[in-house]
Amino acid sequence: MQILTPSFTADKMLILAKLRNRDFTGLDAQFDQYQRSFDNNPEWELNEELAFDSFATDDPSIGDQIEEWIIARPNSFAAHLAMGSYFSWRGWHTRGPAPASQTAPEHFDAMHTFFDKSVTDIKFALRIRPNLSIGYALLIGEARGEHDENRLKELRAETLRRVPASFVVREQLMESFYARWGGNHELMTELAEQSQAFARENPCMHWLLGFVDSDEGETLGMHGEYDSSISSLTRAIHKGGDYSGFYFNRGIGYALKKSYQNALVDFDHANEIFPQDPELLIRRAYVLAELRRPSETLADLNFVKTFEKPDDEWNDLHDWAVKAAAKEPH
Repeated sequence: MQILTPSFTADKMLILAKLRNRDFTGLDAQFDQYQRSFDNNPEWELNEELAFDSFATDDPSIGDQIEEWIIARPNSFAAHLAMGSYFSWRGWHTRGPAPASQTAPEHFDAMHTFFDKSVTDIKFALRIRPNLSIGYALLIGEARGEHDENRLKELRAETLRRVPASFVVREQLMESFYARWGGNHELMTELAEQSQAFARENPCMHWLLGFVDSDEGETLGMHGEYDSSISSLTRAIHKGGDYSGFYFNRGIGYALKKSYQNALVDFDHANEIFPQDPELLIRRAYVLAELRRPSETLADLNFVKTFEKPDDEWNDLHDWAVKAAAKEPH
């Protein structure tokens, strides 16, 4: 089943350009419209999520510029949530993707510091706009990262009462029920089924029906069982529809099997459903390189560079792509 989502009007690069140009009035008007659109039609929530994801970067100058925005417009919910988004991402990025048992204590300490800063600004934004679902979703994710079960229970009750038709909130609640975060598939199934009461109001709720199979597929992939992982993620698509995460994770499985054309198809489709995700684009860049498409590889690498500082692997891939692109026929 294919779930149609609204056209995206948010563009991360344009939002960051406004921030760098200190167009704080313009930013406030833009984000106010995004929130009003969600209030009127929950399907537009993904557009607002994409917009606030503009600030998910390790570039410290972005944090400095958001601080200028807050100083200039201290009662701007958008400025405070932008800062909350910035610090939240910095916390997750500092922690890293490894399991807790393989994560150094100093990384957890740094994550806690960033999350503490994030919470302050998110709560300020919520006092201004109490139905700000993106803020609640960030808080749920951070409580999961902190393994704070009591806080998660409080947030579940509060958010489902405050913004019951928010997919982004339910997506984060669903992730908090993953087994690797202390949950189980029974809890996930119950939440997915309960959420269908809001599917007419927000068709994205249908995606939640595929999350159990998606979690299974992602877990199998972590253990190197790529064929089984791909099968589980295909079932997730059949049950839940066109959720970007299903295609993203299946694309990873195909890439690790060296089935690069299939991986590219899935990454392209995931990017159509929810565009401008640096984590997706860096993986697509590697697949494009394997398919010997250097110009497209460069385009993805240059976008990712805006949000994450290039590492040695990025530099090596970039060097190859520059040289290979120079040899392409024009």
